[in-house]
Amino acid sequence: MECPFLRDTRVRSCGASSFRKMIVEAASDSSSERCSSSKWVDCPAASARSTNAQRAAAGTSCPFVRESEVEFCSAAPVQQFIPASTALLSRCKSDGHLYCELYLVHADPAGSRRPRTGGNANGAMPLVDGIPVPQHLAYAPNHMWLDVAEDGVCHVGIDGFLARVLGSVDSVTFVANRKNGCPVAVLNVHGVDLQMVFPNALQRASANLYLRTTPEKIAEDPYGAGWLFEAYVPPLAVNGEALRAGLIPGDRAVTWMRSEAERLNEFVHECASRPGPDGVSYVADGGRVGPGIASHLEREDLITLFNEFFAPQSSWRRSG
Repeated sequence: MECPFLRDTRVRSCGASSFRKMIVEAASDSSSERCSSSKWVDCPAASARSTNAQRAAAGTSCPFVRESEVEFCSAAPVQQFIPASTALLSRCKSDGHLYCELYLVHADPAGSRRPRTGGNANGAMPLVDGIPVPQHLAYAPNHMWLDVAEDGVCHVGIDGFLARVLGSVDSVTFVANRKNGCPVAVLNVHGVDLQMVFPNALQRASANLYLRTTPEKIAEDPYGAGWLFEAYVPPLAVNGEALRAGLIPGDRAVTWMRSEAERLNEFVHECASRPGPDGVSYVADGGRVGPGIASHLEREDLITLFNEFFAPQSSWRRSG
């Protein structure tokens, strides 16, 4: 699916100039301009590069004029022309554009989510304790998601459950691809490094490097601009089992997420009921865990929480 903000046009540039400046071709008559008339011989740049034979046979247009097809993003504040291409790996010409921040800002300013986000039979987004659960995704037991488009473009990120627990992310570091091909991102949350490992191999996965300067997007928009990794799978392998092995399909994700929410409530109530340094303990009030619980936990409890819910080894054993 092509991005609706992708535009194409024809531009002209000067092959004799030291600097290449592309000018959009106008629909109006251009016979009065120097480049499109015999007056091109008076151009200093063309005169310095042309031969006597070229000047003697001066035609109606400059021989150094270059015309080409280009594409540009109409949603970008500054137009940047790139050569037109039919490459399927271009994000603008694939479902990858659904994760472009420019697309999300202009096509989904209210945050109601992009068109491919799966809903239930009524078209509504399933929610668990206010957490959206897109049903077109597949979920790893350590709360990472996988989106595989029909054209083979894949994206990986953290789900809304983990984003709600974290509340915010201070920084992100992307680890070089491991031998087994499983992409790794290290999230720094309140001074604690949490290593997120997608359990299945994604060959030649590229990281969302924009998150290095805007790590807050990971928790603010986990299913959109906060994606972590992008990869391409050949069409013949899109429906392969290896990519989704051990993952929870979208139609079962709501039930699984509810059970995870219950486990989280029990974990937090247990932490709260333990006596503090002053010997005082709190009685569990039966309430639900609010957003950003990670910021209210002691370092040891945060690490225990991560190992229980989000570490790949413990989550994988628990799902087996």
